Amino acid sequence: MTDVLNSPGDPLEEDGLLFGCLLDGKGGATIVNWREVEAWSETGPPLWIHLDRDSERVQNWLKHESTLTGPTVEALLAEETRPRVFRGKRGFVTILRGVNTNPDEDPTDMIAMRMWSDGHRVITIRQQRLLTPRDILRQLMETETGPTTASQLYERLIHRITERMAEVLASVDNRLFQIEESIDIALASEQRRQLSVLRQEGAALRRYISPQKEALTNILIEPPAWFDDESRLRLRETTDRVVRYVEEIDAARERAMVIKDDIANQLAEATNKTLYILAIISGIFLPLSFFTGLLGINIGGIPAAENDNAFWIFCVLMLLVLAGELAIFRRLGWL
Repeated sequence: MTDVLNSPGDPLEEDGLLFGCLLDGKGGATIVNWREVEAWSETGPPLWIHLDRDSERVQNWLKHESTLTGPTVEALLAEETRPRVFRGKRGFVTILRGVNTNPDEDPTDMIAMRMWSDGHRVITIRQQRLLTPRDILRQLMETETGPTTASQLYERLIHRITERMAEVLASVDNRLFQIEESIDIALASEQRRQLSVLRQEGAALRRYISPQKEALTNILIEPPAWFDDESRLRLRETTDRVVRYVEEIDAARERAMVIKDDIANQLAEATNKTLYILAIISGIFLPLSFFTGLLGINIGGIPAAENDNAFWIFCVLMLLVLAGELAIFRRLGWL
């Protein structure tokens, strides 16, 4: 089964059914097709089906054959979704977002995973490829260490989609640390651009992770009746992790602002030093410029105009004025 699960293009897919399986209650599962899905009854083993939202057959099956209510189907097939949970007439709906780990995609472009269960069936629906369901399927088919009940499956899907966020958040934190450790005035423009990108990524992640925290908290407050004690305990840990993720995002955004302010302060300090040096130089040469300008006017009466040593005498006087200025500046603490 390893080759099947690892091969590209969802080879288990059958007309919108990305895969379906029956839990054996021992951590393993048996793959089923559409015919077996449609023939399944609640007296059989727990059923898990993972569906493609854009499939016409999937939409028809959900609307007319799945026994789900209209509002539930509408929520599962909605074009735009935000993390939320609600109790339907026949089951429990949870809509979450997971980081986009597909190749060449932006991880902050979070992908929706729609879930429904009544304790006997678990239905998951995706619009874009999401690796979380495949992770759980591998546990069931390869190592036979997967969930044994619908309750555990529902909880483990929530746990795994949350767990995958850790790597993205760690990447944001590492990039912040690298910028913080290598602040360089010469690279200030590039580093400020990187900080802006990190802040935008943090805002994009928080947009979905924050309501996800509220959604999971609502499940804990009023869990479905078919949730077992172990699943509730593990869900509490997952919720705590999401709370920590939100706190880490907020802390990262604040760190980015602090680093950006540090860069701005260093730029301002460097600018002030440059202006200070220019002011000192201007202060030194202003009197000298005055004297040279005064003696350079082309009118009669300029002292020592006929003296052959006047130039050298003037140079000595300028040196004395320069020495006097430097002494005054040093006494004032400007040098």
